[in-house]
Amino acid sequence: MDDNRLIQNLKTLPLYNSAIEKLTISPNQLNENEKTFLLTVALILLRKYERDHRLTTFVELAYYIILKYSLFFKDYDPLYDFSVNIGYYPIAQAITDLKEIQFNSISSSLIPTLIDDGFKKDSIIETYEQKHTRNEVLKSDSKDICYIAPTSFGKSSIISEHITANWDNAKRVAVIVPTKSLLMQTYRAIRKKKLDTKIIIHDEMYNNEDRFIAILTQERALRLLDKHSIFFDCMYIDEAHRLFDRDSRAILLSRLIKLNRQRNKDPKIIYLSPLVTNTSNLIIDKSQIIFEQRIRFNIKEPEYFEYSKNEVFKYNRFINKFFHIGISGNMFDYIIQNATEKSFCYLYAPRKIEQFAEKLSKVVNTIKESEQLREVIRNLKKYVHDEFYVIDYLRKGIIYLHGKMPDNVKEYLECKYSEIPDLQFIIANKVILEGINLPISSLFILNGTNLYGKDLINLIGRVNRLDQVFTQSPRLDLLMPKVHFVNSDEYNRKNGNFENKIQILQSSVFEDKVKNPILDNFNWDDAAKNNDNDEKCKEIVKNEELFFSDSNGPIQELKRKMIALGMNNIYTITDELCQTILGKIDRIKNHPKLHEGHFLERLRYLFIRHCDGSIVDDEFARLKNDKAIAYYKMFFNNRKKSLKENIAREVAYFKRRISEGDSLMYIGESYGEQPYTLTGRNSYHNVYVDLSRKTNRQLVNIAIVKQKVEEDFVCFKLRMFFQLMLDYFILSEDEYYEIIYGTTDRKKIHLVKTGLTINLINRLENDDQLKNINIDKNGNLVTNHKFDTYLKDADDFYRFELNRIL
Repeated sequence: MDDNRLIQNLKTLPLYNSAIEKLTISPNQLNENEKTFLLTVALILLRKYERDHRLTTFVELAYYIILKYSLFFKDYDPLYDFSVNIGYYPIAQAITDLKEIQFNSISSSLIPTLIDDGFKKDSIIETYEQKHTRNEVLKSDSKDICYIAPTSFGKSSIISEHITANWDNAKRVAVIVPTKSLLMQTYRAIRKKKLDTKIIIHDEMYNNEDRFIAILTQERALRLLDKHSIFFDCMYIDEAHRLFDRDSRAILLSRLIKLNRQRNKDPKIIYLSPLVTNTSNLIIDKSQIIFEQRIRFNIKEPEYFEYSKNEVFKYNRFINKFFHIGISGNMFDYIIQNATEKSFCYLYAPRKIEQFAEKLSKVVNTIKESEQLREVIRNLKKYVHDEFYVIDYLRKGIIYLHGKMPDNVKEYLECKYSEIPDLQFIIANKVILEGINLPISSLFILNGTNLYGKDLINLIGRVNRLDQVFTQSPRLDLLMPKVHFVNSDEYNRKNGNFENKIQILQSSVFEDKVKNPILDNFNWDDAAKNNDNDEKCKEIVKNEELFFSDSNGPIQELKRKMIALGMNNIYTITDELCQTILGKIDRIKNHPKLHEGHFLERLRYLFIRHCDGSIVDDEFARLKNDKAIAYYKMFFNNRKKSLKENIAREVAYFKRRISEGDSLMYIGESYGEQPYTLTGRNSYHNVYVDLSRKTNRQLVNIAIVKQKVEEDFVCFKLRMFFQLMLDYFILSEDEYYEIIYGTTDRKKIHLVKTGLTINLINRLENDDQLKNINIDKNGNLVTNHKFDTYLKDADDFYRFELNRIL
């Protein structure tokens, strides 16, 4: 039944159409008859839903009418009655706490007590759906469970609750998260539970323990299973909708689930997501039967605005109509006029994020610097660079974030944005979608690139998280967050508009797009019909079959190892390629002088020379050039230095290249401004930047980005090759440790694996603090009271870095 279509058809009724328009843009113009009419419509819709629970859009419209009416007219009786009847108990309790209604009978005055007794969990009141679904998940005996709930409805907390509830039955537990930032956030949450077991956040932390909780990305989890003949008793797949994608990380995630099921015939898997429409689309093995628990209703109902060519429109999704509501100045005028205490400006590209931050900083007022803000500025100067763009923007109440910023700096800024009230604007891209909880109270979407239905809903869900709404002093107005779509030629597209993007929001339900050919519900006919990379899909399936097959001979064994490491994204892996590499491995082993060469020279000899025709990754192909090898030799030599030292070194390197007339430098697509032809290889993407055209300040900030770009290249690409070289004895164990961890000291290596950098560890050693960090009976790091005193005296940035782990 298409209840959304039925709701849209209501606009053909003149009285309804007129009243809903007034409610949307000017509720003060509603007369008493129109108010009564709208509340009656809401009541009828609610009654129809009670008779047929498929009519979810009926409830959404009823709620919109009542919420908007009650907030505007400060008449909370309709909202209270609705909330009690539908199970929106946090709202009912907030209305009671704010003393916005008077109870007319003893029975009605008992309702707040009943809500408090029946639906209070820790310090929050749950909705009826929230409590019911949580209890069903916790008590379920099903092996496959999917918990689907809107953003901020407690998906993270249910992981730790479920672990505790099943502690006696699951000895090896894994929480699989999509990013390192979310990994650390989850690690801190699990650590607070103080469960008597080892917590693993790196595959090499495993030391044959019988019991552990592993919080890992899919890459680390696969490496753990691939190295050891173990399996997980229970896996939690956070952001499970990522399985639907066809990128390398989605394939690795599906491979992880399949490998664990192959080894453990009775695994428990809990999928968590705000964005799965049909849970059967998650199935990899036909034997899976997924027990679904879904929170259908989101108690936030956003209001949508579009700014286009100085005109402002307001959109009502229930009648799919834009209303002209005024004129504004330029886009920055509009943003400043509509900004709230914590405003998020969304852009797609990191370079555009920085450009926008600079322009916004020029039109907002300088804020009064608190001591807390001054400390942040001091620390960024001390640990990053005096000319880091963010420092000037902080003085205007602005920060920016993107994935090309060093992780520790990005996470520090996220933390400070949450803590410092005067920081009003955050400018970021999809890094904000990765489960990071920030206090955002309004959203400005300036670019729609790759922002489709589900990602759009997920982004909007970040505004006014429920813990912001239902504080000790509840803010019910935050239940209607303001979402602004801001058009511009510079940041969206020339003569573009957001109308089609906004109209996607008519419905709150979006079809799953199953692009991963490993999933059971992948439709091969549709892929072929739509020319949807059919050959690529077949190649993925072929590689997965090879991964799970028994290796037959050295060529097939090497193939399997390369696929396991993810090298199929670097090469077209063929028997001929593997034969070539194996031949060179034998030559190195038989000629000691080749073995003694620099490890990067060995890597280039083994995996690049005479392999050009098989390489499909341009970033990796650069290592064919002597200058690239020379750069990475320098990069590895300096990895033990601090971020600030490396930025200064990088700037000096840039200036030397400029003086030598060699100013084109690789920076990647996020920052590249022009293509560059490599020897025997053409690149048609803008991946290079001309250093000679940059000011000193621009060079500094390019150097900051370059640190992250190169660290990712080393960690996600070169590391695969170092692992293969170790497996084939082209690297010794000590060489491998020195390359990957910057030390051969086993205690320091253990600390690096927990998330500390070698630079931090060396500082702790210089301060004679390593003796105050020990390993408990479970293999977890613990500190003593002397270290606690040391930490209290540390500056804010250093303390933040250590508190992430210790």
